[in-house]
Amino acid sequence: MLTNLKSRSRLGAAIALGLCLAVMLGGCGGQPKAQVAGTVTLDGKPLQDGVISFYPEAGVGPSAGTGIKDGKYTMETPVAKMKVVINATEVIGKRKKYDTPDSPVTEDVRELLPAEYNTKSKLTATLQPGPNTVDFDLKSAAKK
Repeated sequence: MLTNLKSRSRLGAAIALGLCLAVMLGGCGGQPKAQVAGTVTLDGKPLQDGVISFYPEAGVGPSAGTGIKDGKYTMETPVAKMKVVINATEVIGKRKKYDTPDSPVTEDVRELLPAEYNTKSKLTATLQPGPNTVDFDLKSAAKK
């Protein structure tokens, strides 16, 4: 009986280890990756600060995002056809968080880019395994 329990215990441990390995290899780690780099300009000038995010267009799978600094970004993301969202904010003022003398001050910000690049983005990129260059030339005025 004791030998039977030890065998079951070892079998259970082996199955658990196998499942863990299958999840690790079959999950994100086993999928091909795209190394994405590019330039984001606004009215022909590098976007100073912002965030770029890639979401699978099919709505299934991992997304990825990174910061934009001096118009440049670089990151690793899953291979897929992606919806791209770009945000950049500017400070328009400061205000107290609470109506007390010792209240912390927060910055009021607003989105610098038109909605067609973020909340209503139609930007896309098809990412292949390996290096990908994806540049975006944005305009501050909405397309007519």
